[in-house]
This record gives sequence, C-alpha cells and structure tokens, in this order.
Amino acid sequence: MAITKYTLSNFRNIPISNKEELTNVQFDTKDVLEREEDVRVRGTNLDKAISLARSEKFKTNIILKSKEKLFRIESPILSIENGFVLTKSGLKIPVSCIISADFHSN
Repeated sequence: MAITKYTLSNFRNIPISNKEELTNVQFDTKDVLEREEDVRVRGTNLDKAISLARSEKFKTNIILKSKEKLFRIESPILSIENGFVLTKSGLKIPVSCIISADFHSN
C-alpha cells in the first residue's frame, strides 16, 4: 500500500527505532510514495538533510515503511548512493521506502 497523503503529525507518536531493530527489516521494492510531487519533496528534503548533517542545531527524523509497519529513526544523513540513503548511525536505507525526512531543532 502506497502512502498518498500524510502530515508530520501523523508520525510524531511512532517511537524512535534503533539500528538493531532495522537490521533484518524487509523493504518492499515498490516506492511508498505514488505522487510525483511527493517524490520530489522527499528528494529535496533528503538533500537538505545531507546539508544539515554537520549541524548540531538540527536533528533529522526519517519515516520509513517496511512491508509490515512504519519506523522512525533519528540520524544525520551522510549521502545518497545508488538509491540508498546512508546515515551516520550506519544504516543503508532504500530511498523508495522513505516516506519523509523532517527536521527539528535541538
């Protein structure tokens, strides 16, 4: 099921997951976003997250969808390579499973 409409408030109650929780998660190969505009916004926010990765003033929350459920991680994004986001915490996440990347100040 693809996500067609969301707001950040929909995700605030999702607990922050750690690296170990995501180690064996199965991700769908189909993009979780259907609308071209949502895909564009996700790309823009991921690029912004890379720029903010060195800032200690901001934290990045990434909302992603596995085949079974939603996850939220809090980690700086270092780069995007070959369709995967690489995080400072050592995760390699398929871009197609990311619903959003959002920022908040410390």
